[in-house]
Amino acid sequence: MTTLEELAVVERDAKDHFRLGVKLIELAGVVLSDRSLHKVSEPFLRELATRTQETVHLATPSGDEVVYIAKIESSHTVGMTSRIGARVPMYCTALGKSIMAHYPVERVEEIIRAGLPARTPHTITSPAGLRAELERVRAQGYAIDDQENELGVRCVGAPIFDYTGKVIGAISVSGPANRMTLERSLDLAPWVRDTAQMISKRMGCSR
Repeated sequence: MTTLEELAVVERDAKDHFRLGVKLIELAGVVLSDRSLHKVSEPFLRELATRTQETVHLATPSGDEVVYIAKIESSHTVGMTSRIGARVPMYCTALGKSIMAHYPVERVEEIIRAGLPARTPHTITSPAGLRAELERVRAQGYAIDDQENELGVRCVGAPIFDYTGKVIGAISVSGPANRMTLERSLDLAPWVRDTAQMISKRMGCSR
């Protein structure tokens, strides 16, 4: 119990009794938030997948990465190899850039300092280039991964906000580059952005 107290998982009161600590409550809140986001998002993800006929993902931030927490498969024979629970870098994915664009400057700089290694020849590896990209994402309300994380795959993503206006996740539509051309990605972007906005409103966001 002493160890748990040091980790803030439990707290000891004046009568030497233990109760749940702030750390445990904080972790429980994160889990419940993810579950709530998943539940709220599901019908919107299915509708987006039906409209686009491509793979749709829902992800939440975790450190310098994003984690897939939901996936609706494409109706096409050739789909995505991603899986729920998988992690991908934030700086070179549509999901991650959608989230990063709404982070405080200090947090963005932390991610940049951690390194921007090239995952493909298309990855943005310049800090100045990434900063400019995030400005574009913030202005237009969506991000495009133009084969930056994986060759042969394009994605378009948009951020989700909670009732406090904090970015809590993102959704994306992904597909093989020969089917998800850059032109088609741009055509689908408003659908992705509008869907993310509807989910945000269901999460209590008024922006």
